[in-house]
Amino acid sequence: MGSIAAAARSLHVSQPALSKRLRTLEAVAGTALFERSTRGVTLTPAGVHLYGAARRLLVSADTVHALMSAPPVATPVRLAASEVIADWRLPQVLSELAALETGLTVEVVAGNSPFVRELVRDGRCDLGIAAIDPDQPPEDGLHEKVLWRDEVVIAVPPAHPWMAMAEIPVEEFAGAALIEPGPRSSTVRLVVAALEHAGVTRAEPFASIGSAAGVVSTSLATGRPALVSLLPARQYEAQGLVVRRVEGMRFDREFALLWSGTVTALPGPVQAVAQHLLDLPFARSRRNSREFRDG
Repeated sequence: MGSIAAAARSLHVSQPALSKRLRTLEAVAGTALFERSTRGVTLTPAGVHLYGAARRLLVSADTVHALMSAPPVATPVRLAASEVIADWRLPQVLSELAALETGLTVEVVAGNSPFVRELVRDGRCDLGIAAIDPDQPPEDGLHEKVLWRDEVVIAVPPAHPWMAMAEIPVEEFAGAALIEPGPRSSTVRLVVAALEHAGVTRAEPFASIGSAAGVVSTSLATGRPALVSLLPARQYEAQGLVVRRVEGMRFDREFALLWSGTVTALPGPVQAVAQHLLDLPFARSRRNSREFRDG
């Protein structure tokens, strides 16, 4: 039981104005919504039904308003990277990027370089950082700009005879069972190609480990030399590991930023991440920043 007069006061309208609105509502509904008596006003069954439906609509409207008013959820930039880069380069780079680009989210997927290229080519990642294979032709639809130079070296653990050598003779190196990354890694493919070019047959590895950190840790644990990027090798020198090279050979490589399609078609956040990478000191020295914008 209620009162139209009390309802009008609550809504800050006059009683005649509210009574007119209620009659209009009943006309639109096509049925009586209120039972009026000297004791007040009550809802008819139709009024009860309409009241429940109206309450649900108001709750839905409030939910929609809250969603529309909330800040948009940022779609992460999907960045695929070689394990070496993901472990030893990206943490610092992403830390700097976070300080410059607030609200930007980067999702990193680590894998070997062929897998990184596959992810970018198939559109599963927006950008990639992979080693350049000089023996492979450029892939259709993929663009690349050099970011960093790197070198594959021999990590020699303490007490191993190679520590006493300035450089390892080619035949001795090729005949040793080393700790190394998986066979699809650019590290292994680079060394294998160089030895084949020199006409040298290489021994089977002692073990293949999935990550650079795992390769170095296994080398220290087993006392066997390892093939590894210079980046992680330098980090373990405090534990007695030394860097050695093969006599008369250098295993140099470059890591490049990869993307598919035209630059202007890349979403704004993807372009922001790419430009930050290309503005790094070595990339700037190669004038990649200008080339990326013009591409």
